Amino acid sequence: MRNIFTTIYFLGFVLSAFAQEEKIIVIDRGTGKTYKEKRERILVDSKSVMKYSPLQMVVGEINFGYERKIDELSSVEFEFGPTLSNIGLTVTDNHYNDPFGGSYVEETSKLGFFGSVGYRFYPMDNGKVLNGFYVSPVLKYRLMNFGIHDYSENLDDTKGSENHMYFTFNFGVQRWLSQNFSLDMFGGIGLGYESHMRFNTAATYDGNTGIYSYYWDRKSFDGVRFVFTGGVKIGIGR
Repeated sequence: MRNIFTTIYFLGFVLSAFAQEEKIIVIDRGTGKTYKEKRERILVDSKSVMKYSPLQMVVGEINFGYERKIDELSSVEFEFGPTLSNIGLTVTDNHYNDPFGGSYVEETSKLGFFGSVGYRFYPMDNGKVLNGFYVSPVLKYRLMNFGIHDYSENLDDTKGSENHMYFTFNFGVQRWLSQNFSLDMFGGIGLGYESHMRFNTAATYDGNTGIYSYYWDRKSFDGVRFVFTGGVKIGIGR
């Protein structure tokens, strides 16, 4: 628990520092003197932003987003896209020993999908929504599908899945590098419910014929865990 609070404090400190007005140290080559110069941040009055989050590919998501201003202090953001299992951090120990035939059962990649909705509150920058520091509760659903293949070919391929439902409270900063190009850095913590469905090979033995009959043995489990999130979103506004 102490590590969780330490992470939250560090995240808030980093994002708060990023949200402050930039200061540049300038060196005058003629006199050798140094002085500080303020760089004005770009504030835009866009009503919507289309986004892409490249780092989410590490967890098997091709993540697209859309943020829309709803009033002078808040916006709503939607995220959506396909998922692909067994790549990046989604790779698990995807080979299982078959106790009957000595062969292997392998999980293979398949497509799924995800979607999320979040409310954003921008308390700073004089009511310029889509600019600066924000807080955002987010609800997210993700389905990861994967194929299951029996190397011994005693069984036809089947399919397993993972269902994830997450609620996170995010903190972030959206900065505009130009009038139409934004960079959105965020992080957060929350709770997630996960349910998994996997299969192992199993067999029954017929004493009369001396033959094993193979079948897929379904294994299901679920539970709740802490969830940490973070990343960078590249946006195009209008």
